[in-house]
Amino acid sequence: MCEIKEYKKYTYWLEEKEFYVLEYQLRERGLRLVEAKKAACDPLFKEVEIGFVPLGAWGKNPFCKRPSSWYKASPFADKILVISSFDLKEYHFTPETIIQESDFQPPRLPDREGKLKLIEQESYQKAKPTEWEDIDSEGPELHNQWLKLMGLREVSYEELFITHCANHSNFIEPTYFIIEENGPVPYSIDKTSHICSACLEFFNIIGAPFRKKMVVPCPGAVLFAGMAANRYYEVVRP
Repeated sequence: MCEIKEYKKYTYWLEEKEFYVLEYQLRERGLRLVEAKKAACDPLFKEVEIGFVPLGAWGKNPFCKRPSSWYKASPFADKILVISSFDLKEYHFTPETIIQESDFQPPRLPDREGKLKLIEQESYQKAKPTEWEDIDSEGPELHNQWLKLMGLREVSYEELFITHCANHSNFIEPTYFIIEENGPVPYSIDKTSHICSACLEFFNIIGAPFRKKMVVPCPGAVLFAGMAANRYYEVVRP
């Protein structure tokens, strides 16, 4: 059903000590870890052979600051994320996720009512960090800048945020999914310009219990990592 393309990334969450050992071992082989500068998704760029996201990079971008509250509330807080184009098994690390392009097409998508039902789910309400839904603290200027960048003229940020929340909720307790041999496979419920912080699904901050997810990159992943807009990426937990 999903034809896998050449794009492939392995992601790893490492303790600080593990990271520095890996960095040394790679340096001995002439490999340099590229540091994420603009956003946590930077090392997802196809041309970056191997990169990392330092602790201070989460929320550094103003558009990513509030969404990074999910990372801070996750089991991965205080860990360093390494994103590689090759498997690090020879260094005795197991990937958290493996990300590849796919030709997946969603069988159905929610309307506004369906999105509101996703947000109302108790599982989402319990999981969401307080900071995540505090959009008022960002101010209208940042929201208007986001809408302008996305080319969205006939929707308010408050309305768009419904989709942001519902999309994450669908990876916590899926309503929109397909069934495969290893269980349900939840998928993103809208196109790139309408979703936010896909890094949370790419890196298993959200949706870790599911062995596979189909994730559309958010605008940041397209702008900063060169990922394909509106294309679904297969995210597998080995």
